[in-house]
Amino acid sequence: MGKPACGLYGLNTIFAWAKTTVDGKISFGGVSEDNVRHAVMLENNYDPRHYICMDASGARMSRTTMEAPKGFHIKAGQDCDDIDGTFNLNVENGNLNIDIENGDLNVRARNINFKTTGDTNDTGNFTVVSNNQINMTAVHVTILGVDKTVIQANNMLRLLGDVETDFITGICNMTSYSTRRGKKGETQEDVQGEVG
Repeated sequence: MGKPACGLYGLNTIFAWAKTTVDGKISFGGVSEDNVRHAVMLENNYDPRHYICMDASGARMSRTTMEAPKGFHIKAGQDCDDIDGTFNLNVENGNLNIDIENGDLNVRARNINFKTTGDTNDTGNFTVVSNNQINMTAVHVTILGVDKTVIQANNMLRLLGDVETDFITGICNMTSYSTRRGKKGETQEDVQGEVG
């Protein structure tokens, strides 16, 4: 009988193969330090953090991990006719998470389109949360709430139309918690008709 299994028990590496040069390493069937076997791994010997790994066992089974300490660049579409899309990401189940720890998310495009769909009242939502400011600038801005639209400010709400402001409604209810009157303008008439 041979020696009893120990160490990487249950991870048969008899058929594992690796080729290493000064610059890099390619490995098939190797095992990582946390006892996860990979099907294929491509590693930069100058910086082991720079690698591509397709895992085949443990918690990372069927997962592909890519790490590039100084950046990751993808360029595509030089000859694409843009019929089926140049760069497509398809997530069949689960979430698409973008985590930017210390930087900004910058998107530049001809048009930006968001569409959310859902079958229940808990899905099909678009949410934006900011701890400081939200700025929008456009020639025309249209906000349509098919059932209800709420614009609320805890401190001050200002509606400003430099030329014209129109309120069009069936029933108009306006409530104020204060009966104070602001300072009259030079040509503004008071309640008795006197000019201030």
